[in-house]
Amino acid sequence: MTADPRLTPTQTAPNVDELLDTLCGVVRDFGRHAFDLSRQDARRTQQLFDQWAQHLASGVEPPGGVGRTGTRRDYPGLRRAFSQHRQAEHAELGQLHDALREVVWAFVGGLNRLVTDDAADDATVTASLSGLALKLGTTAPLEIRSVALEAVAQVHAVFEARRARQLTQLLSLGEKLEQLGSQLETARNESTTDALTQLYNRRAFDEQLVRTVELASLRAGGAALLMIDLDHFKQLNDTFGHPGGDAVLSAVAQACVRVFKGKGDFVARYGGEELAVLMRDVDVASTSMLAEKLRAAIAALEVKHDARVMRVTASIGAAYWTRGESAEAWLARADAALFSAKGAGRNRVVTA
Repeated sequence: MTADPRLTPTQTAPNVDELLDTLCGVVRDFGRHAFDLSRQDARRTQQLFDQWAQHLASGVEPPGGVGRTGTRRDYPGLRRAFSQHRQAEHAELGQLHDALREVVWAFVGGLNRLVTDDAADDATVTASLSGLALKLGTTAPLEIRSVALEAVAQVHAVFEARRARQLTQLLSLGEKLEQLGSQLETARNESTTDALTQLYNRRAFDEQLVRTVELASLRAGGAALLMIDLDHFKQLNDTFGHPGGDAVLSAVAQACVRVFKGKGDFVARYGGEELAVLMRDVDVASTSMLAEKLRAAIAALEVKHDARVMRVTASIGAAYWTRGESAEAWLARADAALFSAKGAGRNRVVTA
């Protein structure tokens, strides 16, 4: 073998195994740090590129390589998969950027219109009050009442028009913010996902609770919060062991995901055996109906573990958000409702 003329005497060309190990590491890191796309979540992407790394390392079948023969590495296939995924990421990030830019400009434009329109309204009110002052000095006492009522009516009309205009602009901005928020909140990663249940974790829930209140304050649609606690979970753990308890938690998490699959639904593991659900654009009746549907779905579960069948029930506290209520107060009401459900015999729904 002839030496590479581009290498200095102290350098040696890396061997094939070293290059292959480096490529495998790059492929794995790419998948590990992926983020959710609308058509594929981050975990699926990580699995896909882990399979590609295994294919490079040991020659096992590559993703989508059913019926493949031979042991040659499919480098062109890896390049296509990498290129297609990057193109999808680029397109989705472009859409998010455009959506964010639209929201910012909607806010700037709305603020500018508010300032301009308010200045015009103030000028109208000033002119009306100036006219009233002038008329009061020249109008007969018996006519002063009608002149004053006319001026009050003009001022009232200006304020009503301002209030209606501001409400319309707030609703429009709220809708744009919700669309952007729905896109951004789908991004799952290790810092926001519970490893056992694959639901959002407590940190993600705390952030989403505040966001939900902020969005509900800008929009006409309502919001609801469910706090879910598995009944006698410690006893179940003592009977079946922690692996059995983990199996039950995973099954309950999947039941929650099956019930709450709306665009604005957010399901999280709040802590231990307690879960939480946030919903947007719901009313009181649908909140109660969905909470009862979840309670029944959990009670119907039959979780198999070590040739044994485990069953569990849940107590649920539901609270419908009221306008002007803080995130902390809302959560406290849902917690109180959950406490009432447990105190009333468990395996039931109590609405605050």
